Amino acid sequence: MEVENVPGVADVIIVGAGLSGLATAYYLQKKGIEALLLEARDRVGGRIHTVEAKGNATPVEMGATWFADKHRYFMQLLQELEVPHFHQFQKGIGVFETHPAEEVQLFQVPDTEEASLRVAGGTSQLIEALLSKVGKEKVVLSSAVSNITEQGDLVEVTCQTGQSFKSRQVVVTVPPYLVSQKLAFEPALPEGVLKVMQQTHTWMGESVKFAVEYASPFWRQKGYSGSVFSHVGPIQEMYDHCNFENTKYALKGFLSAGAAALNREEREQAVLQQLIKLFGPEAAAHVSYTDKPWIKEPFSYAEYKSYVSPHQYNGHPIYAQPLMNGKLFLSGTETSPVFGGYMDGAVYSGLSAAENVLRQRNI
Repeated sequence: MEVENVPGVADVIIVGAGLSGLATAYYLQKKGIEALLLEARDRVGGRIHTVEAKGNATPVEMGATWFADKHRYFMQLLQELEVPHFHQFQKGIGVFETHPAEEVQLFQVPDTEEASLRVAGGTSQLIEALLSKVGKEKVVLSSAVSNITEQGDLVEVTCQTGQSFKSRQVVVTVPPYLVSQKLAFEPALPEGVLKVMQQTHTWMGESVKFAVEYASPFWRQKGYSGSVFSHVGPIQEMYDHCNFENTKYALKGFLSAGAAALNREEREQAVLQQLIKLFGPEAAAHVSYTDKPWIKEPFSYAEYKSYVSPHQYNGHPIYAQPLMNGKLFLSGTETSPVFGGYMDGAVYSGLSAAENVLRQRNI
């Protein structure tokens, strides 16, 4: 059966419109292949999520944030799409809390050889740039996939809404563990693939990210870098999060996993108390507080049925093999052998998935 240009049949379906999915669609489009993206959320971006703080509309990252020069696939994509980036501010005094009964330790943040970088305007600028290339009309939101079925020369993809789509090939960019728990395949995936999926850790799944917005960068004015490392909590790690233009001011970081059990107001009060202790009373005069417990995101996290160590099986070689007779491919940052879990891994997996699709078609 020849399926090319059949009405109602997509050339390629991509499950997930995060960085991996959009990158896959972008690289396929450059070769003349149009893809349809099915996204479970009501927004694109996946684990990239830049939001505007409620006060002065400061862009704060609740998802993936930092990268470095060594992340060459990500850097190349930024350059190709003309998305600017800048160096993370880390000049000045850092703070380290070791124990509630111990004095806070101060240290001079060293100039590192490898600087952390951020996307100007927020990481979602890259998502928007990709979306503009791929086309918003190619993305179907609020369409969580439930079943993927091989039907002769085609693959049928069914959503929880009951809507179904058919295509020649499918690329799944959902985190592997979630694939193993939430998607049904007919025929079933090989047992070896499922076993690895069930033991693959999902990056950022347990993270609780937060940002506190201020009217001025008072910590810089006092000689602090904004960097905090703590064994006391709830803040475990924090950095300066002012914008590229230095016109919007914020601190951003990670809370302990246990903070997800608190409500938002309780987390805000606990964060402010810690910041006041570390930086003085000026920390109380915040403009807004934003946070995101990713453990409560059903399209990013599912509870593990057995212990899975952090970053376990990211980039496992089994993810590179085509499935369903060359009609199904697994992608997403956890599948990448190159910086798996990072944004660079997401871009690499998108490029790799596109190449796999093209290879099956002898293009």
